[in-house]
Amino acid sequence: MKTILKINAKVLIALTTICLFALCDTEDPWSPYQSKATLTRNTMGWDETSITGSTSGDVRYTWEAVIIEGSEWVSFSSSSEEIAASGKVGNKFTLYFSKNESADARTATVLIKFSDGYTTNLPLSQLGKSANTSYDRNWGEQPEYKSGSSLVYKTYYTTLSNKKQVRNYSICYDTEKLVSQWVAYPIHSIYTDGRNYPSGGRTDAWAFDDAITEYYNGGYRIVEYEFTDPVIPQEKQQNIVSGAYGTGDSRGHMLPSASRYNTWMTNAQTFYATNMMPQNSKFNSGSWAKVENGARSSACADTLYVVVGTLYENAKTFTSRGRTITRPTHCYKLLLRTRSGNTKKSISQINNASELKAIGFLFENSSNAVDYRNAVVSIEEVEKRSGFKFFRNLNPEIADEVKRQKNINDWNF
Repeated sequence: MKTILKINAKVLIALTTICLFALCDTEDPWSPYQSKATLTRNTMGWDETSITGSTSGDVRYTWEAVIIEGSEWVSFSSSSEEIAASGKVGNKFTLYFSKNESADARTATVLIKFSDGYTTNLPLSQLGKSANTSYDRNWGEQPEYKSGSSLVYKTYYTTLSNKKQVRNYSICYDTEKLVSQWVAYPIHSIYTDGRNYPSGGRTDAWAFDDAITEYYNGGYRIVEYEFTDPVIPQEKQQNIVSGAYGTGDSRGHMLPSASRYNTWMTNAQTFYATNMMPQNSKFNSGSWAKVENGARSSACADTLYVVVGTLYENAKTFTSRGRTITRPTHCYKLLLRTRSGNTKKSISQINNASELKAIGFLFENSSNAVDYRNAVVSIEEVEKRSGFKFFRNLNPEIADEVKRQKNINDWNF
């Protein structure tokens, strides 16, 4: 305690408050619930500006928290320097910070003490700014980001049944078109094994971005909206909660529901409006569905990396439930993985193009969509038409060669 009290006067006051506050209930100190506090993850990218924490245990108790390390860059308030916070057990909290423009990583520690006497330290770190940080270096699916006033980049995280916190998928969302320009995600058995929830499959939990849902009466209900940074306003999302668009188009998943079956929320996040594209119904259930199935059949131990995107070549808009949405003229799916499937290497560690295989599929978004075998293209071709650079973590010395591949016989279709 003496070491901690030397940090600064603000911490001393906050810790003193905690010590006075955290007296146990002497009449009934026993509880069957274990107090616990966690962060959604402990490492942030340089360009992130907030992280959420949660508390659980006996709801009779309360907690108090203080930033004992890193208070010069972390706060409990987005508008002022607040190093302490408190709440009832079950309440969440948010830590705020600025982008780390330095090349050096920085660390912080949050001390949390419950009124039942339980104490824990929550460490966190933010990586330094660089073109490819270790934070996403192993995310083989990541495209390069490009600037644009209407483009919002966001990653959704999920907790699997084994309690491991992982990324679910990332988006480049267009707040003018109300459709994602691309959605990038991994395919691996960790996301589909389990199904330890009531429905055991599709949740059909149609909702706006950041909704927390649960199984209810044979369907689902929205428990709350746990907004994460960046927040995408609901008025800037498709209103697909009550049904499809009314245009004959399907609410087309960019990350398919069938690729995320491990837990309820892992699947439910695929029903967010930001993961939907207006897609011709015949195409959605035809050639597109075959490519989705083929992609899952091509999964491997090393992970299959996927980018699904949209093109807007002479695109038209339509109105659905008061929202003006731009309908994609084309849809594409790009796949990348190691050839053997069991190298235990990340994409960035591969130095020989022959160790990787890649392919793309590009379709017209209409009832005239061709058979998937006739929609094969290279990633290089889609880059030229979309303006995005895909799979940015490929070794630059082999990237072009890999992106020119398009041999469908290499894949399980």
